[in-house]
Formats: sequence, C-alpha cells, structure tokens
Amino acid sequence: MNEMQLNQVVADRICQGSLWNGRQLRYGECVALLDGEVVAVSEDLDGALKSLRATDPNPRRGMVFEVAPPVVDVIRRL
Repeated sequence: MNEMQLNQVVADRICQGSLWNGRQLRYGECVALLDGEVVAVSEDLDGALKSLRATDPNPRRGMVFEVAPPVVDVIRRL
C-alpha cells in the first residue's frame, strides 16, 4: 500500500468514527496525515497544512482533510 492509499484509509476511518487515539474529533476540524499518522489537528485547513509542511516540506507527501460525515454518491438511471 502506498502512502496516498494509507492516508486515505486513515482519513476514511477518522471520518466514519471521528476518533483518533481515543480523542473525539469534531466535524469541521482539519487533520494533517503523513504516512498514515496524524501529525496535526487544526480548526482550519491552513493551520493543518502549515503543520504538515513544517513536518515534511515535500508538497507531494501527506494529506489534509476536513472531518465530515461520509458522502454517498448516488447515480440514478433515467
């Protein structure tokens, strides 16, 4: 599993349960991931991104996302 896939799995788990290491994350909080590990939780995307880049300046690494309930895409056939 590559880093992007690993980060996506962790992000999905957080959004489904809003839990990280026993901490309840609130919808709207922003999380920075690197190698499948949470490196920052912030009130806004900019803060999470700044923390991620302070940990690893490579723009091709890591993920920042907003904690939100999963969205199901529905395609209707007409």
